[in-house]
Amino acid sequence: MRTEIRAAGGIVRRHGGGGVEFALVHRPRYDDWTFPKGKADPGESDEDSAEREVREETGLRCERGPEVATIDYEDHVGRPKTVRYWLMYPAGGSFSPSHEVDEMRWVDARSARALLSYEHDRHVLDAALMFDRPVFLIRHAKAGDRDRWVEDDDLRPLTKKGRAQAEGLVSLFEGEPLDRIVSSPAVRCVQTVRPLALDRSLPIEEHDALAEGAKVQDALAIVRASGGAVAMCSHGDVIPSVVLTLADHGIEMNDEPVWKKGSTWALERDGGLFTSVRYLAPP
Repeated sequence: MRTEIRAAGGIVRRHGGGGVEFALVHRPRYDDWTFPKGKADPGESDEDSAEREVREETGLRCERGPEVATIDYEDHVGRPKTVRYWLMYPAGGSFSPSHEVDEMRWVDARSARALLSYEHDRHVLDAALMFDRPVFLIRHAKAGDRDRWVEDDDLRPLTKKGRAQAEGLVSLFEGEPLDRIVSSPAVRCVQTVRPLALDRSLPIEEHDALAEGAKVQDALAIVRASGGAVAMCSHGDVIPSVVLTLADHGIEMNDEPVWKKGSTWALERDGGLFTSVRYLAPP
């Protein structure tokens, strides 16, 4: 049985004169261009391995962002290999050539796609670019009276007005990018995003981290880890906690904090880092 190789690396990005640039390295042993990566040491976590390998191959000390991709392939001698990649942001250091990496280049996404030697690296680049797209936090539309509902509260459905608000999301999101739809398992949340899911031919992914009463750190984790333009439907306790926590961490809040049913907060991001948030009133 062949032993699987465990490795990790980083998609290091910065803002250069022409926009976003990515760090690619040249390995003279293989004469290839790739992202900095390498095998994990015994007992070393994948996260620590990724940061160490980036530091050793590029000379850059980096802050680690969200995980963007995991790829599986066979190495040059046919051994199975799994590599996990994280977005990373330079915080200091500089490149010096070595026998393993003799050149590093900062290139834009188009140039990176042409320079990369392997197709699987191009897929990793595509995954990294998805973290430039926004996350939309939708509070579920108007539902029936909680005090009058005698069954499990997660089964409480939308009212007639709530169903109209849900249908209105289709028009509200016209022109907005959307790659995924994620919802609290509660019926009122799933019903809120169902018309939007049908309009975009997207499945609804249910996640307990968006459920009523979920811990803010769990909700933040799924918000930060989700690539692509994502609509997430949740509750009146979770959404304020997420938005206000991000505001406390310095993102620009362009509107007054209000949390009406059926409303949306659009979180704009730059390479996985949230930069600003804007309010979309209920339809």
